[in-house]
Amino acid sequence: MPSIIQTAFFFEALVNIPAIVSLIFYPESTLRPALATKSLFSAAELNQSATFIARCAGVLILALTPQLLLALPDSKDCVGKRKQVYWTLGLGEAGLIPLFVWEAFRASDQEKLEWPGGLTRRAALLCAGVLISPLAWRVFVFGWKEHWFGPEGGRGRGKRTSADQADTDDLVTRWSLGRKGQ
Repeated sequence: MPSIIQTAFFFEALVNIPAIVSLIFYPESTLRPALATKSLFSAAELNQSATFIARCAGVLILALTPQLLLALPDSKDCVGKRKQVYWTLGLGEAGLIPLFVWEAFRASDQEKLEWPGGLTRRAALLCAGVLISPLAWRVFVFGWKEHWFGPEGGRGRGKRTSADQADTDDLVTRWSLGRKGQ
């Protein structure tokens, strides 16, 4: 049975798929409701820079998703892989949340800005809100459930896990072979 962290990794990779598809292949449809504008506009009128940046975000999500899947199987180095994935994603979320909050408060006075546009306040706060839950989960796992990163999800925390046993067996074998020659 998969551990909690393996289930979380798989769920997060699965949830990324619709975001990847919509951002890369349909950025206009994804951006239209989120962008601040005074008039309705067609896909042709949508800022090409915004669609390009949306596609770049989709490609970044696409590039990070396989890392979640590669960290799924239990192995000798699964702890390091899983922690690295969580640090990378957590730092990205920690950087994006303040950026979206700043954009939300910047968007409140669109008429007073030198460069109006960007995200609506609602869209910026929604983006920040969507990222808060995964970041809180990562902080919780790092702070209180770090053993979940281990093989078998830390279920063998009080006992030896199969990966630990394999390491020990390998060490004993090497030590025994070295002693026979003496």
